[in-house]
Amino acid sequence: MTNTAKTYIALVLLSGAAVLAFAAGTWTSNGLQPFVIYLGLAALASTLKVRIPGLEGTISPNFVFLLLAMAACSFSEVVLISLAAALVQCMWAPSKRLRMVQVAFSAATLVVSTAVAFKFSHMFLGAHAGESAAPFVLLAGSLYFPLNSAMVSIVIGLVGRQPLRQVMLRCYEWVFRHFMGGILFAGLISGAYTATTAWRGALVLLPAVVLGYIYYARPAQRVPMPAERVRTSAAD
Repeated sequence: MTNTAKTYIALVLLSGAAVLAFAAGTWTSNGLQPFVIYLGLAALASTLKVRIPGLEGTISPNFVFLLLAMAACSFSEVVLISLAAALVQCMWAPSKRLRMVQVAFSAATLVVSTAVAFKFSHMFLGAHAGESAAPFVLLAGSLYFPLNSAMVSIVIGLVGRQPLRQVMLRCYEWVFRHFMGGILFAGLISGAYTATTAWRGALVLLPAVVLGYIYYARPAQRVPMPAERVRTSAAD
């Protein structure tokens, strides 16, 4: 691993630790019921992992429930939910032995991406953030997806010594429809709810998320793996 890759991973880990420390030090709660519901749904969705062809990593539909949680829960709660989702995704039925740095990097990436999307969405919408969950979910998703994908693509490129542009195109080519479909569907469903009642929409979305996982998982297993595999430190 190059020094540049080590430095980048260290910066992401420090950023994730700083976000966790800030969330813990400023803990607030918007209610136990929505927090528990979003935490459970995000953790459950994190077990529905789809392997990305050609890359040693997985994606899951947990981001759908993270986006809805951003509209209803406090910053501290959202950070904790994202941390739990990342840990479950890493540790649930891994295909190979996990390394702690992989788990920590994956958790830090998800925590930082969620925190940035949360803060900027609330900053942009201001007092209107609680009126309807749909605009918030769509805005947060448009921030979360490119940031999360870029952070993962950078580490793949640095660790695998691959051109960043090539790696990002490969990642976006496969995950774009997955993320955009989930973001748009979550936005449409949440349009019927306010931010405080968006948890009901999250429960409605659960069967659709499972069906979407089945749809994406089967084609992924049939896609031929490229001759040249790109190695990544992202966790399974």
